[in-house]
Amino acid sequence: MNASEKQRKSKILYIITKSNWGGAQRYVFDLSLNSKDKFEVVVALGGEGPLKKRLEKEGVRVIKIKKMERDVSARKEFLSFFDILSVIVREKPDVIHLNSSKAGGLGALASRVSNFFRKTNSKIIFTAHGWPFNEERAKWQKVLIKFLSWLNIILSHKTIVISNKDYKDALKIEKSFCLFLTSCLLLLEKNRM
Repeated sequence: MNASEKQRKSKILYIITKSNWGGAQRYVFDLSLNSKDKFEVVVALGGEGPLKKRLEKEGVRVIKIKKMERDVSARKEFLSFFDILSVIVREKPDVIHLNSSKAGGLGALASRVSNFFRKTNSKIIFTAHGWPFNEERAKWQKVLIKFLSWLNIILSHKTIVISNKDYKDALKIEKSFCLFLTSCLLLLEKNRM
């Protein structure tokens, strides 16, 4: 075993709310597969869907967060928070990459709590796959969700947006945060010309 093999790989913990198959799940799948040679990759998720099965087939380690699902339930959110916190403390990742609003909010808070008590500095990255305050909802829900989205951005070290619209919406709630996907940056540069 040479010196580079003895050196520990940095660990990335991807967290996503649901394990169905959609755009956010494909994003986590592709990132996991493309980074597993250089990093130790672990994916924590809710459910038993196609994402979980595909990751396991490709040899990516998966951790199920039992109570995590898209529908809101105070009891399940509370339990999910502690499940996520437990995973973070146990895994001790160098990078925590959060995907989807619920996994982002619970994961960013759990990551900050873990960083505080472990006195480490896991880097927290949140990818917004659309903003939930843009969905049809009651006005009070939109206000609350916009506040929680802002908090999510604040708790994360970097936020990735996947579209020009998401970027513009994010600037309305927080102006000092963004990291772009390359394609989005090129799109924004083309629009300025």
